Amino acid sequence: MRPFAAPTLISVLIALCGTAALSAEPKANLANTISLEASHPDSFRNFAPELPELRARAAQINTEFGLHVSEIEPGLFFVTNLIYQSAFVVTDTGVVVLDAPPSFGTNLRTAIDLKAPDMPITHLIMSHGHRDHNGGGFAFADIDGLEVVSAAGVSETLAAHPLEGVLPATRTFEGALDLTIGGVDIALQAARFHAEDVDTIIYLPAQRFLMAIDTITPGEVPFMNFGATSDVSGYLAMFDTFLDYNFDHFLSGHVSVLGNRDDVIKARDYAFDVRDTVYGLMPTFNDRMMEGLNAVEFQNGNLAYRFAMEGIRDECSAQVIDRWQDRLSVVDLWADSHCETILVYAIMH
Repeated sequence: MRPFAAPTLISVLIALCGTAALSAEPKANLANTISLEASHPDSFRNFAPELPELRARAAQINTEFGLHVSEIEPGLFFVTNLIYQSAFVVTDTGVVVLDAPPSFGTNLRTAIDLKAPDMPITHLIMSHGHRDHNGGGFAFADIDGLEVVSAAGVSETLAAHPLEGVLPATRTFEGALDLTIGGVDIALQAARFHAEDVDTIIYLPAQRFLMAIDTITPGEVPFMNFGATSDVSGYLAMFDTFLDYNFDHFLSGHVSVLGNRDDVIKARDYAFDVRDTVYGLMPTFNDRMMEGLNAVEFQNGNLAYRFAMEGIRDECSAQVIDRWQDRLSVVDLWADSHCETILVYAIMH
């Protein structure tokens, strides 16, 4: 199966510029598209299926209320609706919730009641302030005395720009915070790898459990633009930070697979491969730019610039897909965006 590739800008130049040096061809579609029509040139059928190894690891819904709930270490539970992920830990004094996605709704409390009946919910620790991971806080808003913990920067952002369902913090921290709740040690560390303000790494040392949301997707390449990161340099630097921890379980926030140390290493190797491939192609940028400028007779620098960018992006994507298509799923779906993300970063750095 061929990977999806956006039309290169040379076809746009042909259609829009009409210079004597270029022959006329039909106007190209400027958008990256996926068609659900089987016979369409950009049909979804042209993408590779998920790898069997990933499907074998995928969690399955195992409750009547639409969630998968499993105990990964004594008292530590992994929760997913196969798209978003959360966790909770049962301590001697109550339950600590680690993120509350709104897609779970009130069913996260149902899961807690199922696994820890009659135990109070005492804490909600937020990995970051984005609504898609903590907008389900509304389901815990009626709990008297609930301690909501976040990094100070997250609390400041939410105070200025409240998000539906995301609870305001009752306790904040700068840098790091070590908690012991009902005999369970929880280490929080502020970091920068995804959110526009602050991310929090959540670590349970006794359970060898590390949680860092919107980073990798175990068994797959990351979501587009490396998890839609707002900090490319922070994203690339985060792998060393994660691997300094002693962990067996890695919760990354998305899809159905709970990750492990090998998943983080493989994701690191993929990200660095994309970075190295883009930087290896950057010396060709000026020649590509000049080719585009000549084609448009120096009348449209933006077209020429995009032509140069698309050429590097597409070459990078083809190389990365070839090297990774048998190692990680959905590389043909997101490699273009990863190459483009690093390319934009490389132009500025």
